[in-house]
Amino acid sequence: MTENTYSRGIYQTTMSMALERILHTDDIQEALTDVFHDILNHFKAGRVAVMSTDRRNPDLQYCVIEVLAEGVSSSMSGREDRFPKHHWWYDKLEAGECVVVEDSENMEWDDPSAHELLKSLGVRAHLGVPISRYSHISGFLLVDILDRPYEWSEADILWLKDLANLMMLWRRLQKSRNEAASERGKLEKVLMTMPIGLCLYDTEGNISFANDRAMAVFGVKSFQDAKKFNLFKSSLLTDDTKKRIKEQELVDASFEYNYGILPFEQDNVKSEHSVMRINIMARYSKIYDPYGEVKAYLVAYMDKTREQNNSQKIHELDEIISLTADFAQLGYARINVIDNTGYATKQWYKNNNMSFDDSSTGIADFVEILHPDDRRVSDDFRNAVRQGKNVRLNRRMRIRRPGRPGEWDYLQVYSVVTKYEPQYGVIEISTITQSINHQVKLERSLVLAKEEAEKADKLKSAFLANMSHEIRTPLNAIVGFSQMLCRDDVPSNEKNEMMKIVEQNNELLLQLISDILDLSKLEAGTLEFVEKDVDVNSICKAVAGSIEMKVKKGVKVKVDCPRQDCHIMSDPNRIKQVLINFASNASKFTDKGHIIIGYHFTNPDRIRFFVEDTGIGIPEDKKAKIFERFVKLNSFVQGTGLGLQISKEIVTCLGGLIGVESEPGEGSMFWFEIPVENGVKVTSK
Repeated sequence: MTENTYSRGIYQTTMSMALERILHTDDIQEALTDVFHDILNHFKAGRVAVMSTDRRNPDLQYCVIEVLAEGVSSSMSGREDRFPKHHWWYDKLEAGECVVVEDSENMEWDDPSAHELLKSLGVRAHLGVPISRYSHISGFLLVDILDRPYEWSEADILWLKDLANLMMLWRRLQKSRNEAASERGKLEKVLMTMPIGLCLYDTEGNISFANDRAMAVFGVKSFQDAKKFNLFKSSLLTDDTKKRIKEQELVDASFEYNYGILPFEQDNVKSEHSVMRINIMARYSKIYDPYGEVKAYLVAYMDKTREQNNSQKIHELDEIISLTADFAQLGYARINVIDNTGYATKQWYKNNNMSFDDSSTGIADFVEILHPDDRRVSDDFRNAVRQGKNVRLNRRMRIRRPGRPGEWDYLQVYSVVTKYEPQYGVIEISTITQSINHQVKLERSLVLAKEEAEKADKLKSAFLANMSHEIRTPLNAIVGFSQMLCRDDVPSNEKNEMMKIVEQNNELLLQLISDILDLSKLEAGTLEFVEKDVDVNSICKAVAGSIEMKVKKGVKVKVDCPRQDCHIMSDPNRIKQVLINFASNASKFTDKGHIIIGYHFTNPDRIRFFVEDTGIGIPEDKKAKIFERFVKLNSFVQGTGLGLQISKEIVTCLGGLIGVESEPGEGSMFWFEIPVENGVKVTSK
């Protein structure tokens, strides 16, 4: 197993375990300690710690957490709780660099005090990676190795950087969780102590929440008793009221209630029983999920018999309903279409991308921000209302997105006539709006997904049809000529030719099956890539030798190896596979001249392999499609049209680029370029 492969395994294991700890514990200190022990054990280090800047005094720092190997003393021994930051560390961190010390005793120090500090702590090798908070460096994660030098790899640094970032995100997430829990607790406390009875029912009418005031209004002492009540099965409400609750956005209703009798036992009260009857007023509203579907009913109850100031209670009830509407992102407005005056909730203005500050003229401005097509629909609706037609508007509309010309937000708009008194200058409509941007985005993504699925199905059909043809062609040749070979009346010289044809088609069929398998593995992500030492010169010579018997008479095969000895770290089989694909294609289309297989370095970190020929070349309009599946420049030349597409996928997996340079009639040069970095050794003699 290579060092890179081992580091990737440690990286994946540690990050996975860290994420699992995040999901299963609320104790940050305990989870971080576990993660740091993993780091400590992996590097056989002496200490792992996090240093952080003091927000009250940016010139000071302190130790957030420290994990030590057995027998190792703390870096904080003899120090105050807060101590000065060392500028050598923070200058590098704030410049976006990591502090990398591989051998403190044998490196050149531009700041002797930094060396003295590490020496006093007994540190031989040190790594510090920055921890950022809101784009500022707030501290760093450090690893100290005490007993030996250590060569820090890019994989080590990347791993620790990601852990540091994960740790910061973790702390923010925990803080957000705590704040959300606190706010949720405050909201629940407010709802429970609110002077208006509040109950929440699911879509089937089963009660899921009731505050203290609601329990008091109905004289219920236990929520278990309240749970036996069903909103839509109760005789307290008429069938018409139940229907309106399901169909309308906001419903006001009142009913008589026998106080002291449980809600679900109201039908069993006999007329001769002496009970106190109270009059309860209720307001029913809907709560929507983010997709615009009703998920619950919120009901506010008020005992009218016990309240003296009805106007005040109605005002309080309006505030609760408004809060509920805001929660459900429902905006409400009443508009007089004769003079375009009226009033609306804040959420209505917010849904329409309008400012509530200018509410005196904002109602009339709504039509102006509509998409031109929707504006015509709105104008037609208003004209119909003015003519006394009992019409309704229920439509998805587009409104201008502020500061984004040509971009639109989406609303579901529902409008009805609620007051028609033209003789008094009043034709009033009530309008409810709800933002449905998320729903529209989801619909579009579903359409794209459907189109992609249909495209994939067509590609699959084309693939099967093409493969059926490609496989049938060599099979027919093999079967036909094999039958001819079995006949005694065929001359021996013709049999020899037939045997060559059978052999050629055998090779073609095997190559086709191999290409299909490689393509399937590439698409499934299961094609193996084994990184090891690659003798570049040997591969180029081997490829040249493999096609010498295939080229046409008069074509010379050459090798261009600029270095006497060249080794890189990569997958030799995949490099050879791509070069053979290039060289095989060159042999098919080159009748004279030469084919050159070679390489050169475009820069110290990248090597380019190429196959150059003096063949027929490639037309300009076909260069862009040459690496696509089943593309063949000459349908009369044997081949599957898969080789270049497979080569492109392999080079992409190797982290490289692929291309072609060609002039019709003069020849082509196919090339691919891969990186040789991250510790890869390149030797040259």
